[in-house]
Amino acid sequence: MWFLKERVEGGERAALERLGNVTYECFGRSGHVNRKNPDPKDVESARGALARAGEVIGSGAYDVVILDEVNVALQYGLLELGDVLRVLESRPLHVEVVCTGRGAPIELMGIADYVTRMDALKHPFDRGVEGRRGIEE
Repeated sequence: MWFLKERVEGGERAALERLGNVTYECFGRSGHVNRKNPDPKDVESARGALARAGEVIGSGAYDVVILDEVNVALQYGLLELGDVLRVLESRPLHVEVVCTGRGAPIELMGIADYVTRMDALKHPFDRGVEGRRGIEE
């Protein structure tokens, strides 16, 4: 489940296609979300993604569900933390849910089975290198 993306392209899509037996859905629009004053369409997309995530997770049909950039959607005020926590707390026990994005709220980390933090200590962007096909794109 992709929050904040209209479509999956480049390296992410190629990896998913190679894995096989993977389904994905995108909710979002092209361009960047205005974090100080989000467009109502972005809020609607994020809420639609969370509603669909709740259906998918609750169905128990998948062993793993990835909520890509859900933490960013929370940071930008597109979602209410309580709504996300309710979806996660109602999951069947055999369903693993992965929440990605920087700045996970402490409450979300409190109910998580795993918490991983990745910090960019060095990145080609720092030297002005644009996103590369198959790596960042």
